[in-house]
Amino acid sequence: MNYITWFQDHDQKHRKIVDKLKQDGLSSGQIIDYFEFSNMLVKEPDFCLLYAEGKKCHNMAYLNCYMCACPYFRFNDEGVPDAEGILVKSQCVIHSTKSDRFVYQGVAHLDCSRCTVPHTRTFIKNNFSEAWHEMMKNCAPPGPDGHEQDLAAAR
Repeated sequence: MNYITWFQDHDQKHRKIVDKLKQDGLSSGQIIDYFEFSNMLVKEPDFCLLYAEGKKCHNMAYLNCYMCACPYFRFNDEGVPDAEGILVKSQCVIHSTKSDRFVYQGVAHLDCSRCTVPHTRTFIKNNFSEAWHEMMKNCAPPGPDGHEQDLAAAR
């Protein structure tokens, strides 16, 4: 699966949960709280592949899954060669010292497992949107026409 497909699929899953919670009358703060890891593990087991193993993607006591991805994540499914000839498909736009990359078969991907930025309640609250694709709109490269790609799932 490529990055754009994952983003669009995830947007659809996120939207379905948020719509349900809004219909139940939850406030923004309550929606954020709902996405706490231990709650999601029980109530939304299909939201993340790691839930099946009871595993967190980041080693932190309080993990909020509302954003899942990070607005500082940048991807390009075509890849861009670096100076060493490695095809880079994802990177951190703020160059976090806690990020790293892994290379597999000449293709580099971002490893942000040591970074906790998008999984804290404060960060989510400060960047909150009910529309997940709006929070992530800068992650994808511009489309062929130079305009931003639509990360929203097909409606």
